Amino acid sequence: MKRQFVNTLQDGDTVNDYFVAVRKDLRTKQDGGKFLGTVFRDKTGEVGGILFSGAVDVARLFEIGDVVHVRGRAASYQGRLQVKIDSLSPLKECDYDRADLVIMPADVAGDLEQLYNALSVVTQPHLRKLIDAFWEDKDFLEAFSTAAAAKKWHHEFRGGLVRHCYEMTCIAETMCVLFPELDRDLLLTAVLLHDIGKVDEMTHDLHVDYTDAGKLVGHLQIGVDMAQEKMRTIDGFPKELRMHLVHCILSHHGSLENGSPILPKTLEATVLHHIDNLDAQASAISRIARDTREKGQVWSEFIPLIDRVIWTKGS
Repeated sequence: MKRQFVNTLQDGDTVNDYFVAVRKDLRTKQDGGKFLGTVFRDKTGEVGGILFSGAVDVARLFEIGDVVHVRGRAASYQGRLQVKIDSLSPLKECDYDRADLVIMPADVAGDLEQLYNALSVVTQPHLRKLIDAFWEDKDFLEAFSTAAAAKKWHHEFRGGLVRHCYEMTCIAETMCVLFPELDRDLLLTAVLLHDIGKVDEMTHDLHVDYTDAGKLVGHLQIGVDMAQEKMRTIDGFPKELRMHLVHCILSHHGSLENGSPILPKTLEATVLHHIDNLDAQASAISRIARDTREKGQVWSEFIPLIDRVIWTKGS
């Protein structure tokens, strides 16, 4: 039974428990020897680790994504907690409980049903057939249901992609009320399609990581290919509608520097980008605030990805 979790570790604690290894780097010391830098994760978060003795031999014992038993001591370094490792050994699947290591939503099936209900209002014939084509594809639906929405930042858990899409449909409905000129059917369909490429861009097991396709192609192009393949099976799918959906997928990151090869150039594509970003950022900041409060702190640690700390308002 796992007794120590990342979010409970404090400076000076003796560490003696298991975690998923999500990073492994052999680095050179000033004297020419090697030391091992690692990152460990469980369902509550991540913590860095460092090993100076026998680094090369220990590094051979495990691969990224393996569950390892770690013995050492937690210590603060440059304002961040890390584990000074004394020993590390890989575990077999029978030696650990996956529930300790992977964040799981309370009800994936419920989230999937809510998403389908949100999409059931789409009545445009070709878009309706497109949505149903994905829903009737058992292999896709299984992969989609277990996919994370991101590696680390938001909805970073199995089933997170479904949850992310459902939350986006809720925001999209409000936007359609405020801006009735929006094509509701197109926007809701684009919500479903915008990140479908992530089912092949990343692995979605104990460790979420990028696949070869994810590194070489990326989920925008993968998603376009998946959508185009389904659209080709639908007789008479309008060329302009196909082009608009492809544009929404390719432009939903919003800017060239964020990975979109094209900027949003329609109302629907622009709204899609912003509701995607709003839901992602709100989810991530909520998680950071929650984790910070659980540590008994008011301010979070510095977060390099967004270049700031987060205030939990003392609640």
